[in-house]
Amino acid sequence: MNEPFPDVLMPLVAAYHSGEKLLLLFDYDGTLTPIVEHPWQARLAAGTRELLAELAARPRIHVGVLSGRRIDELEQLIALPQLFYCGLSGIEMRLQGNLLVHPSARDNVQLIEEIIRRLCAIERVYPGAWVEHKRYGFTVHYRGVEEALIPEVKTRIQGFLESWSGKLRIVEAPRAFEVLIGGAWTKGDAVRKMLEHVGEPSFLFYAGDAPNDREAIEAVTAHGGIAVGVGPMAPDDVTAHADDSQTLVSWFETLLNAIHGEPVEK
Repeated sequence: MNEPFPDVLMPLVAAYHSGEKLLLLFDYDGTLTPIVEHPWQARLAAGTRELLAELAARPRIHVGVLSGRRIDELEQLIALPQLFYCGLSGIEMRLQGNLLVHPSARDNVQLIEEIIRRLCAIERVYPGAWVEHKRYGFTVHYRGVEEALIPEVKTRIQGFLESWSGKLRIVEAPRAFEVLIGGAWTKGDAVRKMLEHVGEPSFLFYAGDAPNDREAIEAVTAHGGIAVGVGPMAPDDVTAHADDSQTLVSWFETLLNAIHGEPVEK
C-alpha cells in the first residue's frame, strides 16, 4: 500500500497540470536503493526501474540520476537510456546521448592514480576498509571496519588526504569518503546543465541522502524547487524528509497516479 502523499510534493502535481515541465532528479545509493555494505550489492528494484521509466515516458517529465559512481556503471545498473545521468558527483554527465567530462578531471588522472597507490595500504592496516577506483576520483570505504576503530580510521584517512587538500574535493558519505578533483563540476552544476537541456518553464525536484548531495539541493531550492532528504544522513537544508528509499518510491508511485488525474491519499 502506498504511503500517504506528502503536502510538500503537491506543487509538483500543480505545476504539471498547469503546463510546466518537471525535472525529477535522484541520487542512487541510499535514495533509490538502500545503503548496503558493498556498492555492487545496491541493485535497483524492478518496480523502481519501472516507475522511473513510466515517469520519463510522460509528456513534459524528465528524469535524471546523479551519483558518485562512474557514469558507465550507473547507466548499466539503471538500464534506462532515456534518462539524464551524472557520474562522479558531477564530473561526468550524459545529456541527450552526449557524454561530457570536465577537462580538469582528464588532466589529473595521474594524480589520482598516485594517491590511490599510496592509500591502498589502508586495506592492510584496517581490515574491512578498501579503496574504490573511479578513474577521475576514488572512494575510501570503511563500512566493514570494526566499529571501535571507526573514529581512528576516519582520522587517519583525513590526515592522509590533507597533503592534497588544495587539489581535491573531499566529501563525507555514509561510512566513506568520496574524493574527486577539486574545481571540477559538482552535482549542482549537473542540475543546472540538465535544466538548460530541458528548458523553462520547469519545476525541479531532487532527492538525496548524504552530504555529497548538498550542491544539488542548493541548486534545486535556489530555483524554487523541492528537495527531499532521505534517511538520517541527509543534509538539513531540505524541504522535507523521507524515512527511506522505499518511502520515497511509494510517494512517486502516488505522484504518477496524481498526474494521471487519480485522487491521492493524504
